[in-house]
Amino acid sequence: MGKKLYIETVGCQMNVLDSEMVVASLRHHGYELTGAPGQADAILFNTCSVRQHAEDKVYSALGTLKQLKRQRPDCVIGVLGCMAQKDQRQIFERAPYVDLVVGPGQLHQIPKLIERARRERTRQVAVSLDRTSGSADAIRRSHETFDPLRDPSMRPTPFQAYLRIQIGCDKFCTYCVVPNTRGPEQGRAPGEIVAEARVLADQGCREVTLLGQTVNSYRYVEGEKTTRLSDLLVSVAQVDGIERIKFVTNYPLDMTDDLLDAVRELPKCSPYLHVPLQSGSDAVLRRMKRGYTVAQYDEMMQRIGERLPQAAVA
Repeated sequence: MGKKLYIETVGCQMNVLDSEMVVASLRHHGYELTGAPGQADAILFNTCSVRQHAEDKVYSALGTLKQLKRQRPDCVIGVLGCMAQKDQRQIFERAPYVDLVVGPGQLHQIPKLIERARRERTRQVAVSLDRTSGSADAIRRSHETFDPLRDPSMRPTPFQAYLRIQIGCDKFCTYCVVPNTRGPEQGRAPGEIVAEARVLADQGCREVTLLGQTVNSYRYVEGEKTTRLSDLLVSVAQVDGIERIKFVTNYPLDMTDDLLDAVRELPKCSPYLHVPLQSGSDAVLRRMKRGYTVAQYDEMMQRIGERLPQAAVA
């Protein structure tokens, strides 16, 4: 009989994509999904730390598993994602029946960590280096990305999929934990992204949403060549089978003219731009450390109106 996996996801599109890849990886190790935690051999929570409510929801769900763990000690319970990276071993203090804690940069280790936790009956922790614990290269390397294992059954519709082009963030807004939980900003190689788009197209996907914490700051430098988001859109648009391309979320100061022109000129690109303003007060924006003013946001909106008048801005 195959092993059963229950997974619950809280948070952003990145978490949804991470969960899809975790499931794809575990399927390769003999797991099948179940919607009933009580039937699962492994129970995973992919978590978010942007809001306190999201963390409270996870701890509440963990609390319901205390009795289950007593009755079925071989059932492995894991906390994944940003909350795992932020709180690390503190999670064991609040929920001592949790078996593994895995940050978003270490999700590729989950299959072996589950088996080790079950075999050795020991707690497993796999997290990335924090932003001050090592050289810049070591910190970047500790935030690894998944190989592009994709699982259409995990998507709300097989015709739409998320495609990660970037991990991490270097903006350090006052209110946001993401730069510390997902690490430094790093763009994936364009060739990897296009290859994954082809895999998605072969699986029947027709619409891809390119994901990044500040997606329009995407850069990939190889030798003397720098690939920007505008260049990447051209490459992804050439993938047969992909008919529609979106990208989220954008940062106002990185909304460049070449990007707007690419969206206008590429028929496959949706003219939808998600560009958070956050506040209409310069004083509040300064306290938030957003790095721009209301006037700069207005200037961006004016350029969007001139170069991409059909745009929908949210």
